[in-house]
Amino acid sequence: PTEAKQFQGVDALWRTTMAAVVENPNVLDVSDIEGLLANMTNANKILDAIQKSLNDYLETKRLAFPRFFFLSNDELLMILSQTK
Repeated sequence: PTEAKQFQGVDALWRTTMAAVVENPNVLDVSDIEGLLANMTNANKILDAIQKSLNDYLETKRLAFPRFFFLSNDELLMILSQTK
C-alpha cells in the first residue's frame, strides 16, 4: 500500500516532466526546469526502495512455496496477481 502511493508520486512526477518536454522538446530548455535533477534523483531512490520491497515480498512467497524458486519475478508476479 505505501509502495503504491510512492509509485504514484514518482509516476506523477515523470508524467509532468514529460508533458513539459512535449511542450518544449529543446534539451537546453528542459535542463533548466527547476529541481529536475534533484527530483529525478529522489524518484530513482524511491523506485529502488520499491524494487527492494517487491523483491522482499517475492522472497517470502518463495520461502513459503519452494517451487516458486524456479520462476522468474515476472512469472511469480503473474501467478500471485491471479490468485484471490
